[in-house]
Amino acid sequence: MKHPYENYQHAQLGTIALAVLLAIVGLFQLEHQWILLLMFYVLAGSFFFDTLIASKKQQKFQAMIQLLRGVIIFLFVTLLYFF
Repeated sequence: MKHPYENYQHAQLGTIALAVLLAIVGLFQLEHQWILLLMFYVLAGSFFFDTLIASKKQQKFQAMIQLLRGVIIFLFVTLLYFF
């Protein structure tokens, strides 16, 4: 039987793998800073998927923490990149 949040787990794993790939590419392509920006956005997306998983498991406090982490990463990186 499939878990009701299995798709979220696959999406989270995919976003983490993509973030690692972008981090490796970003190390060698430092003149393209948008790659690192995209990597942090994907990492924030991973936290949002973790929020969905925690909310499906009825873990509201853990979901709020992960949501806050994703929002902080998103806002902090956006501010650093554009200002």
